[in-house]
Amino acid sequence: MSDVDMMTAVVREQMGANRDQLQTLEPARRAPHLLDDHTVGRIKQVFGQQRDDMWLWVETGERWQAQDLTAAEAAKVDQYVAAVEAFAASNTVILALADELAAGTIEAKLAKSDLELGVETLAGALARQANPFPDASPVRVRHPLTADDTDEASWPWLTELVVGMAAPGEWDIVVIDDRLVVGLDAGGNPVYPVCRRAAEAIRLQ
Repeated sequence: MSDVDMMTAVVREQMGANRDQLQTLEPARRAPHLLDDHTVGRIKQVFGQQRDDMWLWVETGERWQAQDLTAAEAAKVDQYVAAVEAFAASNTVILALADELAAGTIEAKLAKSDLELGVETLAGALARQANPFPDASPVRVRHPLTADDTDEASWPWLTELVVGMAAPGEWDIVVIDDRLVVGLDAGGNPVYPVCRRAAEAIRLQ
């Protein structure tokens, strides 16, 4: 139990690294041919190993939960378990994206016929036209740092993630900025505000 704070910090650091990797890879979804088989294969290898080792983090939490804990210790263990669950979820998202990108690498594109490439290009263009900001896309939008700041022209451009399309031409976006944390969830993880923006107010990363 003396290591729970340290272990929680390590897991959150790893989760942050996964988030950074996801933000790096996400733009490639719109242009997967910029990647080659080796790069995508390396990503799948590294994060596949991370997935295979995930049971160690999970088992540690289960061992702690099985102990006779004080209320304070139980709360810390709950924070650790929540961090591990978020870490595992980020790993799953990265591996799924890597599988998606593997089908569109430069080598895969070269192996396809002109007709196949034309159909894929048209389908991709139609999909982007229907929803230019897919779920989990990293974007930038203006957002106030304080509730009393009503001057939209002064709002800074912040890095955020798309939650989903809320209505035609409008998207719900979570503002991932530590200056705007509105509280903690049951697992002790920060809760960020969600805003709604029209297409013209959103910039892709």
